[in-house]
Amino acid sequence: MPATKRNHEPGVMALLLNEPHRFEFAQLLNVLLRALRRQGTPYDKAFGDVLRFRNNLSLAFPPSEVQALEVETNAPPANHGPPRAVAAGALRKIRITPSFVGLLGASGTLPLHDTERVAARRSLDGDTSQHELIDVLSNRMIGLFYEAWGKYRVEHGIDVRGHDRLLPMLMALAGMKSHGAHRWQRACVNDETTGYYAALLRTRPVSAGTIERVLAEHFDLPVRLEQFVGCWDAIPEKRRSTLGTKPVLGFGAALGVRLWRTDLRIRLHIGPLDEEQVQDFLPGGRALLALKEMVCLFAVPALRYEIRLLLAPPCVKRMTLTTRMGQPRRLGWDTFLTGTPGVASRPEIGLMLRLPAPSGRPARPNPVAAATDLVSP
Repeated sequence: MPATKRNHEPGVMALLLNEPHRFEFAQLLNVLLRALRRQGTPYDKAFGDVLRFRNNLSLAFPPSEVQALEVETNAPPANHGPPRAVAAGALRKIRITPSFVGLLGASGTLPLHDTERVAARRSLDGDTSQHELIDVLSNRMIGLFYEAWGKYRVEHGIDVRGHDRLLPMLMALAGMKSHGAHRWQRACVNDETTGYYAALLRTRPVSAGTIERVLAEHFDLPVRLEQFVGCWDAIPEKRRSTLGTKPVLGFGAALGVRLWRTDLRIRLHIGPLDEEQVQDFLPGGRALLALKEMVCLFAVPALRYEIRLLLAPPCVKRMTLTTRMGQPRRLGWDTFLTGTPGVASRPEIGLMLRLPAPSGRPARPNPVAAATDLVSP
C-alpha cells in the first residue's frame, strides 16, 4: 500500500507544460488535443484558434523533438499557473516550437544563413516581424505534417478525434452497417464486437472451430460444436412425389412428406452454467438474444442451430409440491424429477434457435420449429 504521506507526482498536463522536452511531438499534441476536447474544443477548432506552431531559431543539435511550449490563458496570473488554467478550460493560445521540422533552425528547409539573419534581427534590434511572418507561413505546414503522421494510425482517430475511423470499414468487411437498416437486428451485439470478428465472420467456408472460438471468447464460456446432427426436413408440397408425375426411385422420388437429413443441423453445447447464466440463456434472456445475433453474423442461413445448455450440479434442483407461494418453477428448465439434488439423468436444457429468413423473405413453415424463436426440441 502507498504511504499516507508520500509526495504526489504531478499530473500529465503539469509535466507537459513544465517539461515539454520530455515528450515527443506527436505525443505532446495528442495530450493537448484530448485536453481541449474535454473542454469542448473540437479538433478543427483547436488547430484553427488555439494551437500555433513556431520556428526554432537555434542552430544547435536538437536534443528533443520539442524545443519550447508557451501557454496563453484567460485566467489571472495568480491562479496557480497554466496547469490550473488548463483544468479550468481557460486556455487561449498554445504556442509549440518543434525542433525537427519547420522552415528555420538546424532542421529547417531554408538555408542556415536565413536563420542567422532572423535570429540576429530579433536579438539585436528586437524586430520579430520576419520571425512571425515565417511562423504564419509554416504553421499550416506543421499541422498537416501531424495529420499525415496520424492518417494511417488506427489509434490516432480514437485518441484525438474521439471516433473510430477504422470501425466503419471493419463493419463493411463484416457485411454490416454501423448505422442504418441492419442496426435494429443487433440489439445485444455492438459494432465493436462485429468489427473485431470481421475477418472470421466472412471467411468461407465457415469452420466448426471458428464458431466455437468466437462464441467461447464472446461469452467467456466453454462452447463445443457438434456437426452433422440428424433431423427431419419437411419436403415442400410442390416437390413431393405423387402418382402420375413419373417419379423414379433413386433419382428424386421420396415416400412421405419429410426426409431425414444430417446436413441441416448443428448442436452447440454451452456450459457448464450456473443459475444466473442459465436464466440468461433461457427465452427472454439477454445472452440468448446475443447468441442469436452472433450466429446470424456468420451468415449461414441454411443451418439450424440446436442449443444444449449444460447445467452445473447446483442448478439441478428436484421438484417439490407445496402450497406456499414463492418463485414459480418450470419443469425441465429450473427444476427436475430427481431424488437427489445435483443429480439428473440428463442435466441439460435443449432449445432450438430459430433464425430470421435471409433477405427479409418469409421463412418456410417447418413442423419441427414452433412460432416462437426458441422451443424445446
